[in-house]
Amino acid sequence: MNTPAFKKESVTLFQEYGYVQKIGATYTVQTEVTLYIAQRAPSCFLEPLVGDKVLLVTDTDKGAYILAVLERVSLRTAQLSLPGDTQINVAQGSLQISARDGITMETSSDMSLLATQLNVNALQADVTINNVSMVGELWRACIDQIKLIGTNLDLVLERSHQRLVRSYRHVAETDHVSAGQIDYEAESTLSLHSKYTLMTAEELVKVDADQIHMG
Repeated sequence: MNTPAFKKESVTLFQEYGYVQKIGATYTVQTEVTLYIAQRAPSCFLEPLVGDKVLLVTDTDKGAYILAVLERVSLRTAQLSLPGDTQINVAQGSLQISARDGITMETSSDMSLLATQLNVNALQADVTINNVSMVGELWRACIDQIKLIGTNLDLVLERSHQRLVRSYRHVAETDHVSAGQIDYEAESTLSLHSKYTLMTAEELVKVDADQIHMG
């Protein structure tokens, strides 16, 4: 049984330009001939604004589509509008985004960044994050001056090593150290001063020196 072929009525296309009069779910475009209710074609990334001169394609089925924005009277904000999930793929080479007056990235959901190497160069950086989790193997920093202001600091380390020229600590209340062994060594002078000094040991207290002055 042969299936009859359906003959589709041919549609004639027309191209002309007009000016956007109103924007919304659809666009009202005024041409030299008439006023059209048009849709923005997906290939027209630039969002048309009122007063823009646009390229319009129409057909005999009363369809009208904005293909491109030809002219814009004033230097208003240009908005690239995409209907859904979007991917930018560069088969060869790199992708560079540059702007003279700044770049802003905003999303109400997650943002992910994946790279073999990340380089960030800035004269000043301000970061505000409520909760940070970081996992890495090596952290190396070369900084002239560090200032930390916080409420609590908890460090859990297997080993800590510091090399300092001068070290100053000011503890307003209690300074408590609990360790298996404590070893202090000074090349010149070791000075302990307080209003009250208590030394206790369960087995032995030993003081050894060439001279011992008490009182």
